[in-house]
Amino acid sequence: CLVNCPFGAIADKSQIFQVIMAINAGDEVIAEVAPAFVGQFGGKGNVDKLREAFKQLGFSGMEEVALGADLCTIQESEDFLEEVPDKIPFMGTSCCPAWSVMAKKEFPKNADCISMALTPMTLTARLIRKQHPNAKIVFVGPCSAKKLEAMRESVRSEVDFVLTFEEMAGMMSAKQIDYTKLAGEGGDFDVASADGRGFAVAGGVATAVANAIHKRYPEREVKVANAEGLEECRKLMKDAVKGKYDGYLLEGMACPGGCVAGAGTLTAVNKTAAAVKRYAKTSPRKNANENSYRMLIPALERDADGKQADEIDAVAETMDAQVPQE
Repeated sequence: CLVNCPFGAIADKSQIFQVIMAINAGDEVIAEVAPAFVGQFGGKGNVDKLREAFKQLGFSGMEEVALGADLCTIQESEDFLEEVPDKIPFMGTSCCPAWSVMAKKEFPKNADCISMALTPMTLTARLIRKQHPNAKIVFVGPCSAKKLEAMRESVRSEVDFVLTFEEMAGMMSAKQIDYTKLAGEGGDFDVASADGRGFAVAGGVATAVANAIHKRYPEREVKVANAEGLEECRKLMKDAVKGKYDGYLLEGMACPGGCVAGAGTLTAVNKTAAAVKRYAKTSPRKNANENSYRMLIPALERDADGKQADEIDAVAETMDAQVPQE
């Protein structure tokens, strides 16, 4: 309804005001940016320009959610190996909130077949929270459903606000920031793997999980099925419940094309998907298993209230180790 209503009768609740108030209050405000950011504001995924745009808006820092996608990949690959088919007949991915909520709500008897892995948004936010306990964390991405996810009690303490790319562009326009004229020649986050960055495109999540499993167990067969659009996702679940996909990893994406087609995007789906794939190839890490942040998953799985000083030190050391040395 949000995307297709010709009268614009349905609208998501914006949190632009709350973000601006936090910035004006002098709070440390850190953005976590979804992998679909590439090309949204012009250019070809220029990270330096994006970082400068956030700086001019008053943000204190910026991290890529593809980092959390790597950690989500590790979690889901381990869950799949441990549970399918011995404990559950199939496993559905967790990162798309609209898909996972639909699957659990309409197929309650099979709710345990949807992965309990934390989403990339949440894992990235928890990582940021470990180093910046008093910061306001803002998820910036293509998805309106993330606003609902961030409101859940289990996530709320990690993600304070959610902005779509469309809302981010509105903030830049209000500040008269011309993204294409900002300083910066390219740059990179130098953190996430190519597979993690590929989460934004339909099929990317399942591919990442399968690659992570094959990295550890080259001979292990991973059967995959995916659906795009909630109607197709519903059909996928119906067939899975009937036994058609026993032993499968199921990827559901509420938006046809994946996150690059989210309600809060600014550019054409095909164009963005191609840009994301090109950007993903620039990563020096091809597989989620190559990301040293994976060692922090046990600490990030615990509530933020349970953080320990040694965990915070471990996060800092890992982040330092990930930065390429001159």
